[in-house]
Amino acid sequence: MKKKIAIYNGQLYMGGIERVLINYLEKLSKEPELEITLIIKENIPEKNVFASEVPKNIKIEYIKDEDLCRKTEELSKNKKNFLVRLQYQWNLYYSRITIQKWIDSYFKKNKFDVVIDFDGSMWRYIKNLKVPVVGWVHYSLANKKGRKYEAYRKRFELYKKVVLICDDMKKEFEEMFPQFKDKGVRIYNPMDFDVIKSKAEDRSEITPEDEKLLKDRFFIGVSRLVGGKNRVGLVEIYGELKKKGVKEKLYILGDGDDRPNIERKIKELNLEEDVLLLGQKKNPFPYMKAAKMFLHTSMGEGLPTVFIESMLCDTIVVAYDCPTGPREILVDGKAGGLVPLNDKVAFEKTVLNILNDKNLEQSIKDEMYRKMNEFTYEYIRKDLFKLF
Repeated sequence: MKKKIAIYNGQLYMGGIERVLINYLEKLSKEPELEITLIIKENIPEKNVFASEVPKNIKIEYIKDEDLCRKTEELSKNKKNFLVRLQYQWNLYYSRITIQKWIDSYFKKNKFDVVIDFDGSMWRYIKNLKVPVVGWVHYSLANKKGRKYEAYRKRFELYKKVVLICDDMKKEFEEMFPQFKDKGVRIYNPMDFDVIKSKAEDRSEITPEDEKLLKDRFFIGVSRLVGGKNRVGLVEIYGELKKKGVKEKLYILGDGDDRPNIERKIKELNLEEDVLLLGQKKNPFPYMKAAKMFLHTSMGEGLPTVFIESMLCDTIVVAYDCPTGPREILVDGKAGGLVPLNDKVAFEKTVLNILNDKNLEQSIKDEMYRKMNEFTYEYIRKDLFKLF
């Protein structure tokens, strides 16, 4: 008899967690002993860009109807208005009631062997479930204090198991929540090597403008444009590299609320011709493959999957040693450039050293190839199936 597994995620928007989810679904859909149902909270078709990549034998269930999702999104854009803010708060309250009723009803009618809370946002609604729930944690738990700590404590209390995606995160978890130590399991995010390498060669969505950009020399950064990713800091570092004679341009892929701040910094440093904000790309891999180096200035991560994707594209990563993940993936700086957090001068020196030292570049790539094998599905499959 097949094991029935429900996997919950808030949305299928463009994002790192969603990309990892798709990787898992592609592998799990081929396991003959499993029957997978994907439960998604948000239902705005044009934003759920990964919906088309969900394998056909996996059923998708949407919790909220499209009208409710669009109403919430519309109200969120004008929260400075007092009356709109009241409407927005009421809409959120109504949404939570809707979600709770849907989950209670759905899991009474449909029986599963296990539920996966993949993005960690389902925990508020699982207290009535009679089925074990496994929670994933995708980000560092450092600095989770006060109310945030208490929220995580409540969450972990409800989970049967807690999946941490790197060793540093598992260590944080055990130190912060020793009462749940036995629940913690470290499982790396699996990567589909063949798919990523194939997408890196895929030119089907490349426009003439893309072709022109890809022929130039450039560094690349790929992430959501939010404060924690510190793209303003990346622009500042690039400005100093430019002064030191670096010829490469800087392409930044992604979108988000911090874009205006990044644009102001680019203008302030007169880098409009050199730093290009290219927006969201469904397939960023041709850019990642063509880049000279992948530069990452985030202040915090979980296990940055994008590093592994860059390595699979044969592009060296230079990143801040933020909690958690970079040190583990980059093998203490042997498989990429690892820079003390917030040390812009050291970041510049690391980039220049790799650019100017072919032996160092080759040494890093040799270590990259060794490390990548730990992120195959075959490597993590045994630990994954213990959860089911």
